[in-house]
Amino acid sequence: MKLKAGHIMPTLKDIAERVGVSISTVSRVLADESNRTFNSKTRQKIWDAARDLGYTANLQDKGPALPLKKIGCVVSTMQGRHYHPYFSVIFEGIEQELSLHGYKLAFIHTQEELKKPDILHQITSEAQIDGLIIIEGIENKIYSLIKKHVKHIVGIDVSDPHIPAITFDRVEAARVAVTHLIEQGHRKIIFIGGTGLSGDSDREKRYRGYKLALEQAGLTVEPQHILNAEWEPDNAYHLVLRHIEQHRGQLPTAVFAASDIMAMAAMRAISEKGYRIPQDFAIMGFDDNEPSRYTVPPLSTIHIPTLEMGMVAARTLLQSIQSPFPLPIKVLLPFQPLFRQSSDWQV
Repeated sequence: MKLKAGHIMPTLKDIAERVGVSISTVSRVLADESNRTFNSKTRQKIWDAARDLGYTANLQDKGPALPLKKIGCVVSTMQGRHYHPYFSVIFEGIEQELSLHGYKLAFIHTQEELKKPDILHQITSEAQIDGLIIIEGIENKIYSLIKKHVKHIVGIDVSDPHIPAITFDRVEAARVAVTHLIEQGHRKIIFIGGTGLSGDSDREKRYRGYKLALEQAGLTVEPQHILNAEWEPDNAYHLVLRHIEQHRGQLPTAVFAASDIMAMAAMRAISEKGYRIPQDFAIMGFDDNEPSRYTVPPLSTIHIPTLEMGMVAARTLLQSIQSPFPLPIKVLLPFQPLFRQSSDWQV
């Protein structure tokens, strides 16, 4: 069904959901990247969905004399999945803001894809894009090469003082989450997370917030309760199953997961082992992705303004292109604790 006049311009996310592929795949097909190979049926489905939703018609309305200005996007990792609740909402915010100003999201590439010479060439060829948004950092060698060739770069959670950056206080957000569990009476709390580019968990901000909350409460960080799931929900699920088997008799009573999808995986493992949530285990997630409110019981989490992060990043990039700030600005967005039933535990 085609969108009626006055409706918001359809996005890559709309097409991706219609076809059942990733946003980055839609981006590449619509960009007509001849150096990449796509299944012909998939390509046709994407173009059919784009036309059906009115996406191509919106682009054509700009006229051949006014070439559409393009912005690229690179994300640290999408963990091999076609849909990632956290990053997808950021992409949606970016695309919404760009479309309001006559710009197109030209591509979305993962850090793994940057290792391919043709992909890296696409990004470093100045004629291809007007600017780049980088989400959560990439390897230094590749990042340095990109910075030499792309003049306008904005980061989302990127630790580089020389570029504009959009972020939120991850350490404080995690500290608030774990402090809530401690205030509920918990003294042994499992942490489920992963490491960043450094490979050092002590440098991961959500772990640092977890550790800080325990220290402020006079509690000890117990290494056996730190589960490195490498951000993968499947790993989180199996690690929690194993942890319950190994620590029967002296189990922790709460879990803080550094993402909602890992928290949901932990909830399934705990339920399968016959324990109740929150009576036996309180669960706290992080992100507030849409599915978290529909778990049983609803998942306590920290709301991160992901849509707004994408919109502010896009707006900041356009400002940098059109009228640069005298210094790289840093925008710190607020977070909001959402304490639902999964953490409503009493001693």
